This record gives sequence, structure tokens and C-alpha cells, in this order.
Amino acid sequence: MSIFNIINEAKLIPLTTITSREDVEPLCEVLVEASIPLIEITLRHKRTLDIIDEFNKFPEVHLGVGTVRSKSHIDLAINASASFLITPGYSENLLDYAKQKNIPLIPGVQTPSEIMKANEAGLSTLKFFPAELSGGVDRLKAYKSVFSDIKFIPTGGITNGNALSYLALDNVIAVGASALISPDLINSKSWSEIKNNLKESKELINKS
Repeated sequence: MSIFNIINEAKLIPLTTITSREDVEPLCEVLVEASIPLIEITLRHKRTLDIIDEFNKFPEVHLGVGTVRSKSHIDLAINASASFLITPGYSENLLDYAKQKNIPLIPGVQTPSEIMKANEAGLSTLKFFPAELSGGVDRLKAYKSVFSDIKFIPTGGITNGNALSYLALDNVIAVGASALISPDLINSKSWSEIKNNLKESKELINKS
């Protein structure tokens, strides 16, 4: 099964930042227990660069590496056995490098021009970011008639309160949400609360 099929099936990509190697194992455990076998780890902290390879020990979790902004980030992701990459914006250089390395890259887009560039490069699944600040559901509805062959993963401001509105759109295959696994919850080792957050969101999505 391709990573895009796995994302489409999950409907939800939890995302967070990890700064301690010892937190990777309990995080992976709660993801599996919540039946959400994928995660986006963002490269927003220098410490993350040094420990992301810890995910090699947990192949049951499909690792996505986000906030990718350089070729060295791509190399780190590959070294951590990442299944996919996510960039905050569109970069032809990074897309070409990811293609050379044979790893899927999902670029962040906002505008019609960015969508067209990504589509011309052969991509049909894109990150819509930051979703709520970029027009949200209404903007994606407008894109449906123009870009009928493009699927989106809106990220940025996604909560249990608005996730279903996004997922109800034909051109949305999943949502990315950082509220479920906040850095504060990880720092306080609140694994039970994280698991409950994930399960609550999963149940909400399954009922839709």
C-alpha cells in the first residue's frame, strides 16, 4: 500500500516536534494503540535533527518529516527511514532532490500559481498551509472546480471542531493537526492524555 493510500485511510496526520530520544518509543506506542500508525515530526528544533533516527526502531509507524527546508533535511529523513516528506512551501530544488532519492514529497501551497507549479511537476497531493489563515474550507471549495484532479491535506489551525468540515470536501484526503500532540504534553510525559486525544479524533472521523 502506498503512503498516500495509508494517509487517505487514516484521514488524520498528527504532527509534533520531538526533542528527546526517550520520548520516541512512548509516542510510537500511543500512535499504534490509537490505530493511527503515522506521524509528522517537524524539524522546528535543532535537537530534533540529532534524534530523529530513533524512529528507525519503530517501523510499524510511518514517519513523515515536516518543515523540510534543505537537502540535508531530506538526507536526515531518509536516514530515519521516513516514508514521506512535507515542506512548508513549494521548492523545485527540494522536489527534484526528493525524486532523486525516491522519497515522496508533499509541498505546502496556498495559491493557484503554486498549485499549478506543483501539478506541472507531477504532483497531485499537496499540503494546504496554513489552512485556516489561507481561506480554509471556503477556499478549498473554490479550488475544487478549477483543480479537480488535486487532493489536499489542510494543516494549520485544524481542531476537532473544524476537522470534519475539511474532510467532508471531495478534494481533501486527510488533515494535519498539531493540537493533538502539543509539545507541552510531550514534555510533561502525558502519554495517556495524548492517546485519549488521538482516539477521540479517530472516533470522530470514523463516525463522519
